[in-house]
Amino acid sequence: MASTTDPIQVAFENGYVRIVHVNLAAGETPPKYTPAATPMVSVDLNSGSVRYSDSVSPDAVHGPGNAAVREIRIELKLAPETTPLALDAVQVEPTRFKVVFENERVRVVRLRFGPRERGVMVSHPPRVLVTLTDVSVKLLFADGRTDERGAPAGVAAWLDTETLQTENARTEPLEVVLVEPKST
Repeated sequence: MASTTDPIQVAFENGYVRIVHVNLAAGETPPKYTPAATPMVSVDLNSGSVRYSDSVSPDAVHGPGNAAVREIRIELKLAPETTPLALDAVQVEPTRFKVVFENERVRVVRLRFGPRERGVMVSHPPRVLVTLTDVSVKLLFADGRTDERGAPAGVAAWLDTETLQTENARTEPLEVVLVEPKST
């Protein structure tokens, strides 16, 4: 997570994406920053809104302004090779998995679970998961393995292809954004 002395911090990078945390105080001017790639998807951690940009401009990090900026930016480098998923989460559970943006480079999906809700078995391509709420989940994988995962609100992680059933282990709703790079 970025600190007050480093308002733009690379949190993770692989051959497919660079995940950047941006934390600017109200009115703070962003430092010079050169992205690893365009296009990029920005998730505003204050509002939960998602923004897509396919070009870099000097004001790619928004500020200064009247409000603090807390966002996670996913710079899309190369898309991993993927195959169509028989249990594509958006197709299997459209009430939980809502596409908020899609083009030839990326699909962005918002996922919501109510308190203690359990989904059905679904598949996800390689993706970045951004937590909008605190997350604590119990997972059942297609091969029978189980796992428990958790993260506070405001973090992002790269996840590989998975087929799993998710249960929200918390008594509060769960909300995340999934950024799925597409093969072009």
